[in-house]
Amino acid sequence: MVVGSGSKETGVWRCRAVLEGHLGAVYDLSSSDRDTLWSVGGDGCLVRWTRLDGVWNPQGMAMAKADEALFCVRVMPGGEVLAGGASGGLIAWTQAGVEILGGHPGGTFVVTDQWSAGADGHLRRWQTGESVGAFPGRIRCVLDTRIGTCLGLHDGHMARVGSESLQPLHDGSLRAMMPWPGKEALGTAGADGRIRIWEEAGDTLRDVVSIDAHKGAIYRLEAAPDGLRVASASRDRTVAIWNATDLALEARLSRQSGEGHTRSVNALCWLDDHTFATGGDDRRILLWERRSD
Repeated sequence: MVVGSGSKETGVWRCRAVLEGHLGAVYDLSSSDRDTLWSVGGDGCLVRWTRLDGVWNPQGMAMAKADEALFCVRVMPGGEVLAGGASGGLIAWTQAGVEILGGHPGGTFVVTDQWSAGADGHLRRWQTGESVGAFPGRIRCVLDTRIGTCLGLHDGHMARVGSESLQPLHDGSLRAMMPWPGKEALGTAGADGRIRIWEEAGDTLRDVVSIDAHKGAIYRLEAAPDGLRVASASRDRTVAIWNATDLALEARLSRQSGEGHTRSVNALCWLDDHTFATGGDDRRILLWERRSD
């Protein structure tokens, strides 16, 4: 894979709204549409935020409450919202009410459309609770790829369902994996503050690009819907916007530059091509928008 220069669109990123209400750190965000945002945090609350006529309601609505912190949230294609946290169980919210499902002893860290995973090292089909594999250590991220279902482990290795081999990808926890837009490749990020791009080579990955992206652990890596940009959120209190074609830095959003989080940025979620939300240890959710002015 060749990473070359791509067209750069001009624009300025600005914080357009601040949502406050969580009584603990915000750990994850998920979106069902550009006008609805879901959050979970250290206060154990699953919160829904809405936008009407382009304006975000600063008062979120708590839809469920756990006795311990919630670490992950996912809006499913059918509208169901799934959250997991320190208690290990899963909270499933629908219009009909809330149901508690089995999860992962020690903590549930990941929920996807199909899978849940966590501290017990098991990958489960969350709808049935069936375990499809046990892996050595805590699972921090899950991605379905052409070479199978891949898992990021707390020690920086990648595991794959159906294979006993482990491949080291990062120094420290492997926190995020994503299909790289426009390429037959994967992007990963971890506790070493690096973003790496990998080509699929048989049953393994081949390192193509690696950059020092942040001065602290990267917790989220996510592409915009149009595939032109990738955003990363870090413990170093910053959010970075990268050109997806050549990994050129487009912007670094921080309190030091005038707007941003005051503590670790744990969560990130794109709402449309030009808008995304971030959440952090400062208990705030910031809505960012790119404008041409």
